[in-house]
Amino acid sequence: MRFIESILLKDGEYQNLQLHQSRMDEVFNRHHLKNASHNLNDILPDLKMNGTFKVRLVYDMDSEDAEYDIEFSEYHPRKIKTLEVVSSPPFDYSMKFEDRSEINKLVKSSMADDIIIGIDNHLTDGSYFNLAFWDGEEWLTPDSYLLNGVRRQQLLNELKIKETAIKIHDLKNFEKISLINAMMDLGELELPISAIDIPKNDG
Repeated sequence: MRFIESILLKDGEYQNLQLHQSRMDEVFNRHHLKNASHNLNDILPDLKMNGTFKVRLVYDMDSEDAEYDIEFSEYHPRKIKTLEVVSSPPFDYSMKFEDRSEINKLVKSSMADDIIIGIDNHLTDGSYFNLAFWDGEEWLTPDSYLLNGVRRQQLLNELKIKETAIKIHDLKNFEKISLINAMMDLGELELPISAIDIPKNDG
């Protein structure tokens, strides 16, 4: 079984490394009890590069010792102007698995730039990002998330967002949405709620 950590390298500094470490430690605890997790400070090379880079760390838990593949690429954010709420049966993406087949199927079912996954009439995540919604006073994030991303956890720790139950029909109560992940901070990619295609049978 293979897992991923996507880490932001900004001007030679790895961002939110302790949160990435905590998530990797949890993977080892849940799926590979014989081995202790490895230290990201020992795995990641010391690169003094100006600019913004995405570091993709893939590690294999099926081997006797964890094996790592590391890829670096200059980061260019995707252009997203439209979203669609796509309903799905429940599935497990509580860890950052390399296998994204369930998510990819949902993406292919939509004509929008990206999707918001709805499960049991609750909002969860996008295809590669967590969600934060502005109601005019504060930023709220669904407590029914699929994956607790490192940026999401950072913002919760900093009290910049608040976790709460958000159903699909609650979307009309918000003004805008911010897409957040390890590479994107709160407010970097915002869309008005009108950019979201909401199914009429939203429960």
